Amino acid sequence: MNTLTLGLCAAGLICYAAILISIPLRTKKLRQNAGTQYLPLKQTSSAKWIAIALFGAAIICVLPFRDMGLFVNAILIGTALIATEIAAREGANRGMAGVYKDAIVLGTQIIYFVNIEALPTLAYENDPENTGNYKTTLSVVQRNGSETTLIFADEEDREKAVETILDLVPRLRPR
Repeated sequence: MNTLTLGLCAAGLICYAAILISIPLRTKKLRQNAGTQYLPLKQTSSAKWIAIALFGAAIICVLPFRDMGLFVNAILIGTALIATEIAAREGANRGMAGVYKDAIVLGTQIIYFVNIEALPTLAYENDPENTGNYKTTLSVVQRNGSETTLIFADEEDREKAVETILDLVPRLRPR
């Protein structure tokens, strides 16, 4: 076993632990920043995020025994940490899906209303020439120029969410 590889794995495990420890803190911060929940949304409850997080730890723990060179080991540890970060986002947001006073939370997406520039799908979703399927999705253009697509469990959830968002933030109504 290479001491450099062991050091890299130890650093990776410390980062891994920090990511996992941050899950309850992220949930608490989200609850504080999002405000009161106005509409709960359906969300698939999945334990996949736990499996992904455990797999990330397994990758890091196996590397000292399967030394593939410093560069490849660093890439594998980085990949495991990225996967763990994504799993932590899912874990922190589990059970939080809904429209809140200041944000909408769906899956790993948290979008604060102050950051929303427009909801472009509302302007053209009822157009008879439109052939796209917008019944379970909502495009959100944010102030930084990025566009995010929220995917709802069903049409009813989407309709209720859009209604609630437009009641909370009237400036987003299409003109």
